[in-house]
Amino acid sequence: MQHQAKKRFGQNFLRDKNLLKKIVNESNILNKDVIEVGPGQGALTSFLAQQAHKLICFEIDTSLKPILDPIEQAYENTQIIYQDFMTSDISIYGNELHVVANVPYYITTPIIFKLVETKQIKTASLMIQKEVCERLIAKPGSKTYNNLSVVMSYYGNVYKMMDVKRHMFVPQPNVDSAVIRIEKRDKPLLEPNAEKVFLSIVRSAFKQKRKTLVNNWFEAYQIDKTEIQSFLESFNIDPNIRAEKVTINQFMDMAGAWSYDL
Repeated sequence: MQHQAKKRFGQNFLRDKNLLKKIVNESNILNKDVIEVGPGQGALTSFLAQQAHKLICFEIDTSLKPILDPIEQAYENTQIIYQDFMTSDISIYGNELHVVANVPYYITTPIIFKLVETKQIKTASLMIQKEVCERLIAKPGSKTYNNLSVVMSYYGNVYKMMDVKRHMFVPQPNVDSAVIRIEKRDKPLLEPNAEKVFLSIVRSAFKQKRKTLVNNWFEAYQIDKTEIQSFLESFNIDPNIRAEKVTINQFMDMAGAWSYDL
């Protein structure tokens, strides 16, 4: 049964069975509790069901039900929930969850933030836009290094599993994709209060990429510029530095010593 992809849900379907098997095998989900975001036509779903202990799929498009119902009936360990993943409480499905998904491009960043902030989720293997993948794994000083790069390396180990060319999708998108692997840390690197500061100062540091750290923080927190300069100098950081040159360790050190209102 053919199903027309819907633009509003960012649907692009992948049909290459060898690639799908490779993604599942490298996601290391054997006998684990798995969540799939947006199963679409179920191309990945049946491969996941064959390996997972339990598989919970979140699909926002109810018109896919006739295609997905037979998969749900074929595998006792599989449940398909027709609701928006972004508004769902994932924590009720287990203490150790592993996500595998072909993520719609338009909602990639919000989904990634939800995954890293949900403590029950331990790993995520995600097919995303290649450009976003490069940002997630970028290192300080590179053009693609941004707040997402810093936040991701704070939450865990992130690496690229494989590239996926655009011609493998139906309909064919305008960009290439990549599968990224996120392996989260067992416990946070910072105490809750310092973590809150860290996430805030990182986000504001990259607010306007061409501006210095001093200018971005001044605009975000209304702290006197000379105070921020002194604060940076106390960490041996050039007061004219831009966020793209600051390492995660420097951001964490500054978060630990931050005494200003957010």
